[in-house]
Amino acid sequence: MRILLVEDDVDLAENIIEYFQIQNCNTDYAMSGEAALELLHDYQYDAIVLDINLPGINGFEVCKVIRMKMHMNVPIVMLTARSMLEDKLEGFESGTDDFLPKPFELAELKMRILALHRRASQGMAMKFCIEDLCVDPDNGTVTRSEMPIILPPICFTILLKLIEKFPGIATKEELEYAVWKDEPPMTDSLKVHFYTLRQMVDKPFGKQLLYSIRGRGYAISSKEPEL
Repeated sequence: MRILLVEDDVDLAENIIEYFQIQNCNTDYAMSGEAALELLHDYQYDAIVLDINLPGINGFEVCKVIRMKMHMNVPIVMLTARSMLEDKLEGFESGTDDFLPKPFELAELKMRILALHRRASQGMAMKFCIEDLCVDPDNGTVTRSEMPIILPPICFTILLKLIEKFPGIATKEELEYAVWKDEPPMTDSLKVHFYTLRQMVDKPFGKQLLYSIRGRGYAISSKEPEL
């Protein structure tokens, strides 16, 4: 397993790296958020251990970049010196998967990383974020600009299929099967439900993320897909 550790406390970082080496985990180290993002451009990781209080951009901002701009679903464990609810809420909104307050046992950190990695490797859903939209398939929650959106079940299923196909296009047939399996309706109900989904996810906000592509299908994207 290859882990990226982002922590400005050098003593703590050395302890974590030494422990991971004993556990046969390869660890890359970054002292700042900027350095971490540079490494993420060049290397792939099985998990990220990310401190909140970093010089320059903090851990919340780093997490947002990873999820919303780099579109990476790598498991992230955030480290915090405080256990305040506000920190946890902001962290989960930023896209982290787990929290570990300081001080902590290194064995617990390893356990949390392994649990998240196992879930990801088994194909279980991780939180998906694009621009200011975040979807947590496990919890069934959708937020945009940190505002909760309660979707009808069919719209939520359509959204999950679009995420599954991201950054590609989901065909009409794929979406119909996701919703109705082998018994799609005779009418073009999919178009109606997609319109409802767009009204709830796109219309109240400034940027379009959901697209209907004539003759090809539907997509979720931060920019208009090429025809």
